[in-house]
Amino acid sequence: MVKKIFGRWNLVLVAACSVVEFGMAQEKPVESAAPIETATQVKTVWKLPEGVTYERSERQEPRPLQIHSLVIDMQRANVSFEVVPGEDPDGAGPAEVALNRPEDLAKKVEAIAAINTAAWAMLLDPETGKPGKYKVGGAADISGWVSQGQRMISPPQGGYWSVWMDGSNRISMGTISSEKELRSKGIEAKWAVSGFRGILKDSKVLVEPQEVRHPRTAVGISADGQKFVWLVVDGRQKGYSEGVSEEELARLLLESGCADGINLDGGGSSSMWIRNERSELALANRPSDPTGVRPVPVILGMVMNRSEDHGKE
Repeated sequence: MVKKIFGRWNLVLVAACSVVEFGMAQEKPVESAAPIETATQVKTVWKLPEGVTYERSERQEPRPLQIHSLVIDMQRANVSFEVVPGEDPDGAGPAEVALNRPEDLAKKVEAIAAINTAAWAMLLDPETGKPGKYKVGGAADISGWVSQGQRMISPPQGGYWSVWMDGSNRISMGTISSEKELRSKGIEAKWAVSGFRGILKDSKVLVEPQEVRHPRTAVGISADGQKFVWLVVDGRQKGYSEGVSEEELARLLLESGCADGINLDGGGSSSMWIRNERSELALANRPSDPTGVRPVPVILGMVMNRSEDHGKE
């Protein structure tokens, strides 16, 4: 990786990953027979602000892996975060959001980077009685707490870990089971998203080794709260990147300096988007589905603080 500093922006030169696509962690694994060569030979310059670094790590042990990390220094980086959901398709109806392309959600807030977040399920199609297809506009129900400002997009739910930022800009992780618990603990979050479960707490791995390996998305925070890490590991692509277990994912977060960490939605949904030198969002990783980029219900975006002109170099 070649890294150059220009003013307040880091321009990071890496080999761009080809655009394949998304699916959920609980699905049956699908392995691509071979990588789809759309942009693998193209060099991409990622345009990131000071205090934010991207790294792609390629490993061959214990199996082929492509690991993508975005590390945010919470003291140096002049950034904030926005949770961006799809539109509510039915008001007071059962759907919480309509699926949308992750890059389109990120563009709504002019994000300079974004990742997929919460797990979700399609609602039943009233005509067929079966879950709807993964398509833009499809009605979905999010699992766990998701909020932005005063808007409660999906209420807290037992069994799902959450990550949130409070009014003092401190990031926390843990289980919140209900809105009543939020009130009783006096939590007033600027934003929140949920994952499946915690995999790292106080630098201790919470999950046992296992053979179930998928593409994964995770977030972690250092013990002092100053390092916020986004991690995506590609998978289901034999010979290129074959995925990791939750325990392996936790150890990757430990390697990155995290003390706490959550496994977010994974599988075909795992994706990391970063702004390139043309100020366009582009995929940093290679999602696993061979059928095209799958829409998702919500993303976590990183934006420049509004006090700074983020188009300025």
